[in-house]
Amino acid sequence: MITVGEIVRKKRESLNKTIEQISLDTKIQPRFLKYIESNDFDKFDSPIHAQGFIKIYTKYLNLNEEKILAIYRRSQPQIEKKFSTERETKKGKTVIKFTPKLIAIILSVIFLVLILSYIGYQIYRFQSPPEIKLQSPENDSTVTTETVQVAGSSDINNSVFINDTPVEVNTNGEFKYDVTLNPGINLITVLVKKHNSTQESIETLTINYEAPQEEEIQDQEEQIKNIVKLEIVNSSVWVELNVDKTNQISQILQVGDEYEYEVENTFTLTTGIINSTKIYFNDEELKINRGSNSVGSLDCTIVEENQINCE
Repeated sequence: MITVGEIVRKKRESLNKTIEQISLDTKIQPRFLKYIESNDFDKFDSPIHAQGFIKIYTKYLNLNEEKILAIYRRSQPQIEKKFSTERETKKGKTVIKFTPKLIAIILSVIFLVLILSYIGYQIYRFQSPPEIKLQSPENDSTVTTETVQVAGSSDINNSVFINDTPVEVNTNGEFKYDVTLNPGINLITVLVKKHNSTQESIETLTINYEAPQEEEIQDQEEQIKNIVKLEIVNSSVWVELNVDKTNQISQILQVGDEYEYEVENTFTLTTGIINSTKIYFNDEELKINRGSNSVGSLDCTIVEENQINCE
C-alpha cells in the first residue's frame, strides 16, 4: 500500500529538493520532515501535530492535501473519525375543513410540537460540538517574541485545553494562556470539551517564530574622544600648547609635570628642549619636529575620527 512518506519523498526528489532546503523554506525542523518521509508518525507529540506538519509539507510540494491526509488517516487506525448526521423533516399539505374540534386538535399538536422542538433543541445542543472563538494570535502569522498569548472564548461550562494544558475559563467564558515558542513553525492546539459529554472541538494555530539574531550592541550616541597628553622629562623646559586654537600652556614646566586635554580639531606645540618634552595623541607618542637651537614644534589636525595629520 502506498504511504504518505513514499509520496512526499518521491515528489521532493522529483523537484531536486533537499530536506535542509525545504526546512529553510517551510521553517519546519529537518527531523520532522524525515519523520514524515519515513512514516515515523509516532515520534510526533500527537496525531494533530503530525497532520499539521503533513499539511504544510504537502502544500509546499503542491500535492493534494486532502488526499494525502486521507492516506495518513487510513494508515493510523487509532485516529478517531467523527461523523455528523443530518435530520430531514418533510411536511405534507392536506385540504381539510376546519371545525372547533379540529382547531382544538391542531392547537394541541402545535403545543406538543413546541415542547418536542424544545427538547430536540436541547438534545442537539448537548450532542453538537462546543463552540470556540479564538481572538489571538492570528493563524499562519509570524512573530518575533518567544511567547504568544492565546486568547478566546467558549461556553462557561466547557473545559479548555491548550497544548494539553488545562486553562481556566472566567465567568464570561473567556480564557487566556501564554505559549512559549520554539524557533521555526509551531503548532498550537486549542481543545474544548463539554462537561458530562464526549463532544469536543479542536482548533489548530500555526505560528512562525523568527528568533532575533544576536548582535553586538553598539552605542551610536557615544562619540570617540581624542586626547592629547603632554609629559615633561629630563629637565625643566618652556612649553606652549594650543588646543583647538585655545592656549592651554605657555610657561616653564618642571620634570614630572603631565597634562591631558580633549581635542576636537587641531593642536600645536612649541618646546624649548625637544629631549625634555614628550607629547602623545590617544596614547601614541608623536615625533616633534626639530628647529634651530633645539627648539621643537608640532602642528596637528584631526582628519577623521582618531586619525591625525601633523607637520
